[in-house]
Amino acid sequence: MQKVNEIKINIPKYPKMIIDTLEKNGYEAYIVGGCVRDAILGKSPSDYDITTNADPQAVKKLFKRTIDTGIKHGTVTVLFYENNKPYTYEVTTFRIDGDYDDSRHPKEVVFVKDLKEDLLRRDFTVNAMAYNDKVGLVDEFGGIVDLDKKIIRAVGNPIERFTEDALRLLRAVRFSAKLGFTIEEDTRSAIPRLAPNLKYVSKERVQVELTKTITSDNPEYIKMVFDLGLSYYISDSFNLIKMGRFNKDLPTHLAYACLLYNTEISIAYKVLRELRLDNSTIAKTYSLLEAKNIYSEISKLYNNSKYNDMNIKIKELINFLGYDLSYDFIKLIDINELDSRLIDKIESTINSFRDENCPIFLKDLEINGNDIMYIGFNGPEIGVALNELLRIVHKNRLYNNKKLLQEIAKKAYNTYKGVAYEL
Repeated sequence: MQKVNEIKINIPKYPKMIIDTLEKNGYEAYIVGGCVRDAILGKSPSDYDITTNADPQAVKKLFKRTIDTGIKHGTVTVLFYENNKPYTYEVTTFRIDGDYDDSRHPKEVVFVKDLKEDLLRRDFTVNAMAYNDKVGLVDEFGGIVDLDKKIIRAVGNPIERFTEDALRLLRAVRFSAKLGFTIEEDTRSAIPRLAPNLKYVSKERVQVELTKTITSDNPEYIKMVFDLGLSYYISDSFNLIKMGRFNKDLPTHLAYACLLYNTEISIAYKVLRELRLDNSTIAKTYSLLEAKNIYSEISKLYNNSKYNDMNIKIKELINFLGYDLSYDFIKLIDINELDSRLIDKIESTINSFRDENCPIFLKDLEINGNDIMYIGFNGPEIGVALNELLRIVHKNRLYNNKKLLQEIAKKAYNTYKGVAYEL
């Protein structure tokens, strides 16, 4: 285990400049929280937060460019530019939180002069360390020991910490997944007791923690959300999820598709909407889950050695998902299905269709909507006719000839008068 007095952290240029400026003007300042934790673990911090005993107005006077990010809570963002690129750093005054009335936000904050009081209000010991070059590492609550033991432990009394901010219930799971740590026994036992408070936290904040968990190095740790009783309070439908299997570091839509892989499709859609994910992620995730039906048909055809029909169905899969999402679908079924030969076959077939510029989509047809309208089709009939023609081309790409497609469409129109027709 590293000794506290032997730990040295290389503070980057701009955070060091902020600390030096504050110290030269008679204040204390430290990098704090996750950046200290990650640096000790030998990881490159994604950002640097600074804590200081200077009040927000004093910080604003000392730096040329600042943003009042959360000034009533003591936070000012200091802004630098280098080669027209902005670099931002949050500088927050030492503070303690007042009473919490919504299991999320303090009614007020009180600025203090003691760093230890500020660190005491933080969530977990591994996030409650501070550092500067003059003092070195400040570790009042055993963060170094817990990093060595690989545990997530609440600062002080876990009941108090989780009561202050119910989002910390999920953050315990998220940091456990991020670091590959276990949750310390007292901290873990407090989570089910306070799980109902999670319903007071906004769905957007809940979703952020869930997303970070399932896109981490240990996405399977999401199971703790169910084991610890948190799933009942995340959304109306979340506890109905039947989880699939995961790989680490998946893009968000693919990670959610893994989470929901064995879940009824209507429930999966409800969960995605309830978590208030962005529309693009919802659409991609839902499409991947819907495509399981096509995969099931492909599997049956493959097992019955109907390879021509299987290839037609693979074209349908590509048309439904697009190429990029089709490759994501390959990853999804590779993670969750035990049929590597079929999966390899589907992937190689998709590759060959792409390499050969095989007509897959409506835009690939040598006939378009205007041509169909000229024949006599109107309104929704146009889309139906084009999709029927596309199915014919999927069966035999030689049919993708404008004159031939027009003849097929005319025959269908003349036979059924555009009312009840089949191509």
